[in-house]
Amino acid sequence: MIFEGIHFLTGQPIRINVEKKHIKTVETITESIASTKDCIEKKILPYICPGFIDIQINGYAGIDYSSEGLDSSKIERIIRSIAISGTTRHLATIITSSRKRIVENCAVIAAAATQNLLIKEAIAGIHVEGPYISPEEGPRGAHDPKFIRKPDYSEFREWQDAAQGMIRIVTLAPEIEGALDFIEKIVADGVIAAIGHTSASPEIIRDAISAGASLSTHLGNGSHSLLPRLKNYLWEQLGEDRLMASIIADGFHLPDSVLRVFLRAKGKERLILISDAAFLAGSSPGVRNWGDISVQVHSDGHLSLEGTEYLAGAGHLLNRGIAQFAAATGVPLTEAVSLCTVNPARLLRLSEEYCDFVPGNFANISRFRRLEGSSDLVIETCMIAGELIYGN
Repeated sequence: MIFEGIHFLTGQPIRINVEKKHIKTVETITESIASTKDCIEKKILPYICPGFIDIQINGYAGIDYSSEGLDSSKIERIIRSIAISGTTRHLATIITSSRKRIVENCAVIAAAATQNLLIKEAIAGIHVEGPYISPEEGPRGAHDPKFIRKPDYSEFREWQDAAQGMIRIVTLAPEIEGALDFIEKIVADGVIAAIGHTSASPEIIRDAISAGASLSTHLGNGSHSLLPRLKNYLWEQLGEDRLMASIIADGFHLPDSVLRVFLRAKGKERLILISDAAFLAGSSPGVRNWGDISVQVHSDGHLSLEGTEYLAGAGHLLNRGIAQFAAATGVPLTEAVSLCTVNPARLLRLSEEYCDFVPGNFANISRFRRLEGSSDLVIETCMIAGELIYGN
């Protein structure tokens, strides 16, 4: 198969030849297909990239990485479902749950990745969000309070053993007793310690960074509705250059003005776009049960606690987040795409094949357009490990 498009980094028209699941050749198009500007403005060619990397997918279309009964077929359904967004790789995210559930689901994901090429290529690792988070209303978010507990490195080792080393990120609140020691230990193991769902003082945020924390999880969300004016955990994380920050730019979680401020504070190189898609994302409108919680799936796709304005997780994928971020900040589309390709690949220490097209490697390809007036990118192609999952 042959795919043509405007390279998302260089802006040049390229042609990729895919043969037997791998990229055979990558070449610049030199024929009289018109100028690069015409290719974009006249929509002759779509943009092309190795696919978006989402470091926080909790589930999709009714399938939950944290639920009982997770199996290989359900994992594959998540992968195929989110391909509509151009996402070719993601971190399977398990949220605050019992010790038994986290261990079991880590084991299921790891086993599936060893037995299924698509799953192995599509899942870049596991993100455990919780259970070592703040129990306070606001920072806790939608996490089940009965499973919130103190950090336990021996428990983490049980997770990681079950995951066969696939855990790449653990999100925790650094103010919880034992958290700073826990951060030092998992960072020494090569795992990213992320600050999130926290009510920490600025001083403790600084201590966590000194202990090795290097990421803020969905900065601005999972927080109190009211904070001290100047001395608070958001300002401290926002002003810290040693922290990268993931953000949800779906048009619901963060106002446009906040996205602009975050961009100016962090710079493009330290921001990562995520979906944080909940398992109810992609569901038809109506009221759904999430454990003991009633969640309203709205006609525009966003999720809220029934009868309230409070969000209940994210309902959209990265094709929306990229378009919304670019529109809100004025960042060129190609640069916005780097926030969910180059930046997460750098955070996860992935090789260059996940940031660019390398002959001989598996063909991971997304092609997309940005149509005027559309709130989402229009995805034309999503290929993972040489298999055309979505489009043409």
